[in-house]
Amino acid sequence: MNKKLLSLAVAAAMVTPIAANADVRVSGVIQAEIAGLEVADGNENLNASLRGGNFDDMGRQVLTNDFLGSILNEGPNHIQFDIDEKLGGGVSGQARYTMAFNSSGNFGSALIGEEAWVGLGAANFHIRYGTLTGAYKSSHTLVDPLAFTSLQTRGTGGGMSGEYFNILQRDAAGNVTGINVNQHITQNGLTNEGFVEGALELGVNFSGFSATIQGIVDETSDMDGAGLVELRYTAPGDVFTIWLAGAYQDIGATTDRVMEDTIDIIRDDEDKKNLQDDDSANWKVGGAFKFGPMVKFGLQYEESEIGNMDNKKYSGGNNTNGGKYILASLEVTPVQNISIAGWIAPYLSDIDDAQRMLDSEGRGIDEDALSWAVAAKYHFSTRTMLYVGYRQTDSDNDFRDESVITGGLRHTF
Repeated sequence: MNKKLLSLAVAAAMVTPIAANADVRVSGVIQAEIAGLEVADGNENLNASLRGGNFDDMGRQVLTNDFLGSILNEGPNHIQFDIDEKLGGGVSGQARYTMAFNSSGNFGSALIGEEAWVGLGAANFHIRYGTLTGAYKSSHTLVDPLAFTSLQTRGTGGGMSGEYFNILQRDAAGNVTGINVNQHITQNGLTNEGFVEGALELGVNFSGFSATIQGIVDETSDMDGAGLVELRYTAPGDVFTIWLAGAYQDIGATTDRVMEDTIDIIRDDEDKKNLQDDDSANWKVGGAFKFGPMVKFGLQYEESEIGNMDNKKYSGGNNTNGGKYILASLEVTPVQNISIAGWIAPYLSDIDDAQRMLDSEGRGIDEDALSWAVAAKYHFSTRTMLYVGYRQTDSDNDFRDESVITGGLRHTF
């Protein structure tokens, strides 16, 4: 917490000279959901932990708390300040500060760690430093029509890599005894979720083409050795957008040592050595296409070693494990104010036999999964939307299963 407070103070000090004589634009999102959640279908002997209590029958539970993943894998509620000062010669001083909050309890703040950066920009070039949206993450809304809701593809949705949710709880013998629905472990912005802290970003754009590269420049940072890159092309009139992105992390980072200590189920010392000496990378390629004003289609392929659904880092072993996501999405708007959206995504695990969870008979459990979601949206205006829908994840490993019925109201400004 002290580290985040210090970062916030430094960012504020850097922004103040720019803001004194600059244009400031305020924007934001306020959203609330109510969801019915059911996890680990078919495992009646497990307990699921929800903030402050357990439920034994694994039946559907009604949730409204959107703080740090209880419903939304990454809550969207925030107020954002964008600052721009013309410096002459086509160059502007730029800054952004974002405050996150929780609509169900009205707590949380910038300590959650959303964007806070300063930089310089011109028509075809920019440089930024601070806490940034990861270059790997920036395209996820283009292919996911249900992003920033509990129907999204990230996290337990099983359609994209993300932060790790539904942490398995084990007894002293290593047997799975429950699932922590609330707990999540961050991947530090290297997947389709989260933000990259202490990052330097360079970006160029020209005639629809853009390239962004981010790296951690502080050698004392926990994320030293991490980097992200995205290449994107948007056709005239936004008829289609295609992208290629990648993220890399040195496994020596503190986040991986925490993972080893938090869920220490790695089976031998050699596996632990492999985990510490190795590194990980994600990459994806995708596109979003418009067929007139009524139909939008998205398609993406991703190979993930960081934040993959079965999360091999928590099951031990080296980084020969990972997973592949294939995502297809569709949104149709038959009338002006109503749209129907959905997606389907198979997940193909590369986890090796030695790292699989075992069933009651000692056999390895597969981790492949199929996830899908469908929803209806009613647009009161361009700013206010009501939605209702259903999402389901079915895995060969029943511990990953999840179904969500949800409805929500979203307002942007």
